[in-house]
Amino acid sequence: MIASVPWIDRLAHDLRGPLTPLQTAAYLLRSGQVTPERQQELFALIDRQTRQLVRMIDELGDWTRASQQRLVAAPEACDPALLLDYARANSGTAGAEAIVENHADGVVLQGDPVRLTQLLRVLIEYASAHGRAPATIVLRAIESRLRIDVCSAGSAPDAEELAALFEHPHPAAHDEGLGLQLLIAHAIARGHDGSLAAVADDDGRLRLRCELPLTQHD
Repeated sequence: MIASVPWIDRLAHDLRGPLTPLQTAAYLLRSGQVTPERQQELFALIDRQTRQLVRMIDELGDWTRASQQRLVAAPEACDPALLLDYARANSGTAGAEAIVENHADGVVLQGDPVRLTQLLRVLIEYASAHGRAPATIVLRAIESRLRIDVCSAGSAPDAEELAALFEHPHPAAHDEGLGLQLLIAHAIARGHDGSLAAVADDDGRLRLRCELPLTQHD
């Protein structure tokens, strides 16, 4: 369980973070003493902080659904390459520039396309942020499973940190969220009878490896 008192304290702190600038912006706008240029800056701040708060609430909602095993919707046929395209398009700049090696043409997954796209996006964003460079993504069909390797340009953490990567909230979230995204990604993989692990490559780089069952392989 992650709902310990220290984590609840951190959750309250993180959710409170966007509220202070929102309250300050509201106070300044009500004062009627800011220039039109400053008003536009404050409106942009309100938009930015509101979107961050929404992301945090959505993240917490996903974690709650994952803990109740109701995160994944009814499965449908999915093209992994197409899901990957969607994930890259919805990720940050570095994630969108990720290098893709597709050795799994003609395979089909049965799964929730929204959640599978979310899983891939989280892995790409984390690997890109960790390495401070676009990640490399390799798709391979191995017998009845699809292997997705998301390789970071950054060095892998030590063995203890690797083991805990999908078990505890990340203390410094890569997306300014609540640090739950990797845990949610792990829950999505499990909800599709798959697996998700973090390993160190032979060259010491971080590799996030997801394996999912295939329903078709030409």
